[in-house]
Amino acid sequence: MLFYLGLSGFSLGQDKNQKAPEPSYAEAGPAVLRHPGVDTDVGLYINHWRDSAPREEHGGLVERDILTPGDPQHPGVKGAVLKYIKSYRYAVLLGGAGTAPFRRDDRQTFFYVMSGEGRIEAGQKQAEAAEGTAVFVPAGREFRWLNPGRAPLEMIAVEEATGGGFEPSREISVGSYHDSRPIVGAHWAHIARPFAYDKEPTFYNPMGFIVVSLDDFDIAQPHSHPPGAEEIWLQLKGRSLLFFGNHLLRQEPGAAFLVPPNSKVPHASIHPGGGPVLWLYMGCRRPEEEK
Repeated sequence: MLFYLGLSGFSLGQDKNQKAPEPSYAEAGPAVLRHPGVDTDVGLYINHWRDSAPREEHGGLVERDILTPGDPQHPGVKGAVLKYIKSYRYAVLLGGAGTAPFRRDDRQTFFYVMSGEGRIEAGQKQAEAAEGTAVFVPAGREFRWLNPGRAPLEMIAVEEATGGGFEPSREISVGSYHDSRPIVGAHWAHIARPFAYDKEPTFYNPMGFIVVSLDDFDIAQPHSHPPGAEEIWLQLKGRSLLFFGNHLLRQEPGAAFLVPPNSKVPHASIHPGGGPVLWLYMGCRRPEEEK
């Protein structure tokens, strides 16, 4: 669930047709007010899987949308903000269950295991998967998931489409962030942990995934992103605060947000204290579309 914290706007008597000034963080900058109806509605860019209906995908996984394709500049529906990837979903396989063999020649799927244990089989390759495991399934590779245990196998599933002339990998890639060394220093306080893959995945889009944490009672640097960027943050562990545009939100596990690619909405995650916080970060950049 996502909650706006008590930050009220100055909406009384406003002309909703006015143009909002560019945000300023300088002391001598203009006294910028909120402009409801003009400011970017950040509530459209953040969603939780619990707010979506279940569906069957990938041979028998029960999946729920978190973010879906749409216009990231002017989303018409909450969560419909994806331009480059085709789906961003929560997926679960109950204990003692398995999926049917599944294959798509025009899609590639990245899986991240949030909880539970299971196994993926793809051709001659098999791999065990547990919390922190990432599995990349290239286009054209048949695969199936198995969950021999009792606990549900909970995952995030992200799909991208491929295009003409692209040659996908022939094998799945498997890795864990637990096997990598941390990278520190980005945006003041982010601690990043890449996935240590047995074979580097070949994405069609210029994209990648990492796991990011913040230390107790710390804040990341507020910053925005231009057109051509598709950046998604999914809360994995803990509860955090999110400075998002001119609002403050709470983010909990299972909720993800996309940073509006309009250079107008700063974002910064805040660790309020009280235990570890962790995110799954996805970044896709197309510099040729930046303005």
